[in-house]
Amino acid sequence: MGLIENIRSDRVRNLPLREAIRITADLPVSVAVQRMQSQELGCAICVDDQDRPLGVFTERSVIDLMLQPPVDWDTVPVGEHLESDWFRVCLDDPLSELIHAICERRARFLCVTDAAGHVVGLTGQKALSEYIADHFPQLVMAQSVGSKPGTETREGA
Repeated sequence: MGLIENIRSDRVRNLPLREAIRITADLPVSVAVQRMQSQELGCAICVDDQDRPLGVFTERSVIDLMLQPPVDWDTVPVGEHLESDWFRVCLDDPLSELIHAICERRARFLCVTDAAGHVVGLTGQKALSEYIADHFPQLVMAQSVGSKPGTETREGA
């Protein structure tokens, strides 16, 4: 199969998943930011008591907070600052759904859920890039950093 066919037929479950940072809506913003920093991850998934996603708290959320009048992040619950426009994908969704969500959301990461809607992890741009490089290396041009760009076509006769 080719790249387009694979993107339409292969499933999100075939991509590497990263462990999601799970937080609750009542968690203080300061604690969420500390968890994101310690895990070196740009987002945290806010979940309910059944581990279903309610929203996402991202680096963008933190920047928006920094642009507002100063508040004590130790007393502000993260639930008040979740991104309202966010996407998730299911393990059984085709990769085309993931690509659509990444493009629509302009996001690096997306929450992945199982069929029951429970959070199973994160995936996104990096995992998709690795998938394409692994499955279609002939379509990926690679060159070492600082090297002179090569040509895509054969020179000469």
